[in-house]
Amino acid sequence: MRKIEDFDWAEMWKEAMEGSYWRQRAGMPEFWDERVDWFEKLVQQSDRAGMIMERIETREDYRVLDIGAGPGTTAIPLAKIVRSVTIVEPSSGMLARLKENASKHNLANITYIPKKWEDVEIGKGKDIEAGEHDVVIASHSLVMKDIKTAIIKMNNAVKRSVYIFIVAGRRNEKAGSALWSLFNREKPGNRPDYIYLYNILYQLGIYANVEIIDANHNMRFPDLDAAVQHYKTWMNVSGDDEERLRLYLSENLAKENDAFLLKHKLRTAMIWWRKENENK
Repeated sequence: MRKIEDFDWAEMWKEAMEGSYWRQRAGMPEFWDERVDWFEKLVQQSDRAGMIMERIETREDYRVLDIGAGPGTTAIPLAKIVRSVTIVEPSSGMLARLKENASKHNLANITYIPKKWEDVEIGKGKDIEAGEHDVVIASHSLVMKDIKTAIIKMNNAVKRSVYIFIVAGRRNEKAGSALWSLFNREKPGNRPDYIYLYNILYQLGIYANVEIIDANHNMRFPDLDAAVQHYKTWMNVSGDDEERLRLYLSENLAKENDAFLLKHKLRTAMIWWRKENENK
């Protein structure tokens, strides 16, 4: 019988990422540079920030590190209640929007590192000092192929707790029955989910906690054209595919009051652990 030690989960993650069309896009900062407005609208219509904020442990004197902070979905609300927030964000477009949002809220306790997490250096006199931050957060931002090194670096950077939010489960709709299936360019299961990460942590000697979170997510649009433009941008749809997209949306948008809604169900895993030497 094969044991869990016989499986190289980090290598399996790497292979899945290399075969993932999503990773090829999401791993490029310029992809996000072109989608700042789209992404900010997306997270504003969800309760992602609230879902994260109610689950992580923070105190007024904490320093928090947010990896892949985007436009400040969690960095902005965190900066209002903790001592300081350090963000790692390689997209110049997202970084500019985050700074705008911080200025709107008169927040001066945010430090910006315009790099990929893979390129951040930890140590005295470098980007981040070891154990400098009480909490490290990565929300749907781990798209690197070398996940083991990324996790070890996160564990080195933190003093108390690490929180990772990642997709749980696979999209398993029948082909043609859902928007994702219509325009997805990769085979089901190519994008690794939380179970890879959990087992990688186990093999690193980190015994993490897991919470599976189910949530309804409704995207709201003023009309059909706005919905088409939104998903056209996200999925790089053009030509004949745009007509297929329009047809799908015209058949699936639900009219409620003065808006059109497309309803989704999202399943997220929160993986978190406390640093073993926290109380030593």
